[in-house]
Amino acid sequence: MSNQPDLLYAQIEHEIRQRIISGELSVGEKIPTELELCEKHSVSRITVRRAIQNLVDEGILYRLRGRGTFVSAPKREIRKGTKSHFGYHAFSENGPTPCRIIEKCLIEADEKLARKLCIDVREEVQLVKRLMFEDNLPIGIDEVYVPVSVIPDFLDTVHEDVHLYELLENHYAIQVGVEELKIDVAIAREDEAKLLSCINGAPLFLLNKTMRSKDGTLVHYSRSLLRGDRASFVFSIQDGRILEG
Repeated sequence: MSNQPDLLYAQIEHEIRQRIISGELSVGEKIPTELELCEKHSVSRITVRRAIQNLVDEGILYRLRGRGTFVSAPKREIRKGTKSHFGYHAFSENGPTPCRIIEKCLIEADEKLARKLCIDVREEVQLVKRLMFEDNLPIGIDEVYVPVSVIPDFLDTVHEDVHLYELLENHYAIQVGVEELKIDVAIAREDEAKLLSCINGAPLFLLNKTMRSKDGTLVHYSRSLLRGDRASFVFSIQDGRILEG
């Protein structure tokens, strides 16, 4: 390796990139520690840190405090102000998001869910829980809650290859009106990390959303967990208002 300081960090960057491109380091895999890289390349810790920081800044690597540095998956931009609604197909540009249904069931609304859906406690609600994929990698867990009083046969009509908004518009003639979205940050619990193929404690986006039809009916509430290393949100704003597509 060259002993020119300005080139040393670039060479380390290049080697890590090549190991990722070749598949030697896969998405979600931990890279060698700073000390291991220092010993391997006979360079200072400052040089190694500069190389790693550059790759982190580019989104190629990400850090988890106390755990190490890991290979990121390519991020997908989710844009508000376009037809790509948040939720079921937020990551898809060409049709329904590939997914696997984890659970479909009928439940009774507790106080919290009843408030979200503006219904009575113990009213029947249909739950569909799905694991969403992008490039064959799990990227999100989506839970959608629909009152039986609004769409009685929702559990029968929703399938893995069905896009929610197309189903609402084409099958039920429900036109999307107002969507209210709240984005928080969470960390993956053990069961969530297992489903999402990420590390326990990895950063997640938590999306809570309600959707009303154009006549004002509250159609559904959804709760989605998205891998923080796979998504970034883009909002189109004009004159203080988020633009709609």
